[in-house]
Amino acid sequence: MRCECVVVLCLAVVVLVLCGEAFAAPGPSYSKGQTKPRAIRGFKNVVLSTARNFGKRGGSDAQGEYVDEAALQANGQDYQRPPSSFPVQWFVEEIQNNPDLARGVVRKFIDENQDGELSAEELLRSVY
Repeated sequence: MRCECVVVLCLAVVVLVLCGEAFAAPGPSYSKGQTKPRAIRGFKNVVLSTARNFGKRGGSDAQGEYVDEAALQANGQDYQRPPSSFPVQWFVEEIQNNPDLARGVVRKFIDENQDGELSAEELLRSVY
């Protein structure tokens, strides 16, 4: 009789533990998981909404460039041409942080015969 009570008590403890685990486990999620990012829609760029070079318009090409600059400035963007020179410190930091840029500079300016190996002559030649 005593053995039966112990078995029943053990079974009751196991059932209680399993019920507690079942209630504590996370349930199924009914929300749709987004597998791709949501497309962000917004206003079109002013430059894209203006037709150019259609029909028989008179004028020079400089006028078209002026319209592009004005449209960019009206859109809140500054029209800037890329600079013709860069600070040395900036260029050194870019080469340190970007191995592809360093590899390209070596291939373009140091490796004359483009064989993928640097010789002593290539390294010690004058750059001018």
